[in-house]
Amino acid sequence: MSDNQSICPICGEPTYLVYGKNARKDKLCYKHGMQANKGEIVQCPVCGTWNEKDATCKCKKVKSENKSENELTCIICGEPSNGKHFCIDCWHQYKDRSIDIRLKHLKFDSILDDYGNLKYKCEDGRHVRSIQEQTIANMLWSMEIQYVYEETVNYFTEEDKMKSIHPDFYLPKYKLYIEHIGFTNKKHDKITEYKRKIYEEQGKKVIFTTPENLTDFKQFIKKELNIL
Repeated sequence: MSDNQSICPICGEPTYLVYGKNARKDKLCYKHGMQANKGEIVQCPVCGTWNEKDATCKCKKVKSENKSENELTCIICGEPSNGKHFCIDCWHQYKDRSIDIRLKHLKFDSILDDYGNLKYKCEDGRHVRSIQEQTIANMLWSMEIQYVYEETVNYFTEEDKMKSIHPDFYLPKYKLYIEHIGFTNKKHDKITEYKRKIYEEQGKKVIFTTPENLTDFKQFIKKELNIL
């Protein structure tokens, strides 16, 4: 193997071998591979540089510094958009999603990620995607249980390709993930089992809630968390 194939692009340490034999395709070492799996570092889709989560990549900073004051910028990411309301990256990212990107006066906080609009405001000020999720968030807030909404969980497929899922809720104190199943059909049942397998393989605790659990969610979650 050449050096470029066997060393971490961040620190130069040897690339981690998955199962002791297959080199990670992103070439990361064990330390940075674990950080990537946890979502602590992410790879820039433009230049490929690895950055800390939520940090602005250097290549975007350069673009921002070079843009003219009168140039129209993308209403999603704020980057130069060549006189249009969306830059080319956001156009491709969102054009097939459940978002009408033809709107010309869209506020930034109405498009937050790849999955669509966060329409329902909770008592703690956060926004979620459904009324049922709003009920869960409000109950956790009233019980003073800290939660993270849709925290990223990375995993590797059998083809050693890194993908991610976004659990509805994560309770850091209890190290517990909550996946809410608003309705069921054959397709969603398969997705649920697929996600369950991911959690099991990573040794993560997860509960799958249904609308029936919301009838008395406070008692339900108390039982799950062993809270008196």
